[in-house]
Amino acid sequence: QQVELKNSAQIKNTPIQFDFGGFIRHDAMFDTRQTVDVREAAVVLWGKDENRDPNGVDLNDATQFQMLGILSRAGVKISGPDVLGAKAKGYLEGDFFGNAEGGINEFRLRHAWVTLDWKTTQLGFGQFWHPLTIPELFPLTVNFSGGAPYMPYNRNPQIRLTQKLGKFNLMLAAVSQRDFTSNTEPYILASVPSGHLQVNFKTEKFTIGLAGHYEHIRPTLSSGDGNWYSNERLNSVTAMAYAKLKTKPVTIRAEATLAQNGASFVMLGGYAGYTLPGEIETYSTMNTQAYWIDIAANTKKVVPGLFVGYSQNDGATDPVETAGVSAQTYGLTSLVGGIGAGDGARTINHIYRIAPRVDFPVNNFMFRTEVEYSLAEWGDADLSGLATANKFDAVNWRFIFATVYKF
Repeated sequence: QQVELKNSAQIKNTPIQFDFGGFIRHDAMFDTRQTVDVREAAVVLWGKDENRDPNGVDLNDATQFQMLGILSRAGVKISGPDVLGAKAKGYLEGDFFGNAEGGINEFRLRHAWVTLDWKTTQLGFGQFWHPLTIPELFPLTVNFSGGAPYMPYNRNPQIRLTQKLGKFNLMLAAVSQRDFTSNTEPYILASVPSGHLQVNFKTEKFTIGLAGHYEHIRPTLSSGDGNWYSNERLNSVTAMAYAKLKTKPVTIRAEATLAQNGASFVMLGGYAGYTLPGEIETYSTMNTQAYWIDIAANTKKVVPGLFVGYSQNDGATDPVETAGVSAQTYGLTSLVGGIGAGDGARTINHIYRIAPRVDFPVNNFMFRTEVEYSLAEWGDADLSGLATANKFDAVNWRFIFATVYKF
């Protein structure tokens, strides 16, 4: 899902070079069930929980159809004179996805990224893919969610250092939060950036890597019945392993992630807050495990592929189970519907997706088709955020037809 920029222009009498490009995309989507999604089902996460009327009819057992062009985008790569002996490059990109449901069709920033490249060292500044979201590892699904919510998916303001060590690469990054979170305040109040460490081994046909990510947040300045001062903090650690193998017939991409506060990466999870009468709210990070594999044929006229993903909610690390406690979960997947804790809440135990596809590229044009089967197991939530009773399997079939014209 990266833009390939090919059209060059140069401002007269300046050494600055511009490469413009992007694509125009149209999607037609049909679902057999109501879904938890983003931007009028442009991005589908999972099927909605059952919602029965007085006669026992499930209101969410209803089909839906939509056509959209909001995924179209444009960008520009910029190169100019060397800076401190390094090649200086910039990348600016946006689309019409909008920053919120009410802003659909509005132009929004995706990337604003500047790099300084020396022979074996790169420094990057700006908003770009989160270090856990690796462009060359992107599954090639037609569903615009890509591998989400089975892979970390985010774009963040960051400062990133990458050092080449032969065929090995070492990455260090300081990361802030902006997109893909329901609330940036806990990250701002923490007063420190998130930290990232990654190492990989790359050849022309094979890549393998390990990554670790640390987040420290302060969820609020005050909490409890009396709105008392709170300096409660929460630490989360995420680990990921990934690999890519290119053979003559197929290219295989795969990842395994053990995430804490995974909602900040558009995954199951988040964190839980616990409040006792007369006390401030305390917090526990939630645990998520996720796995996916994508297989794509290396053919030219007809290109089949397959994506399979599985993710499991493992609940809060240290749930408070004292009598009289109230629980609440936080994060994007709690906001849109999928993770909850405590009395009256519904939550998801696990999800999976199987999505075969076929692409038909013709020069700069591509017709894309995909059939996606997904299941989400819902149930009544305990204090750790796991579903323990009244379980329900929400099954959805999604049929997508997309056309993409690259320029």
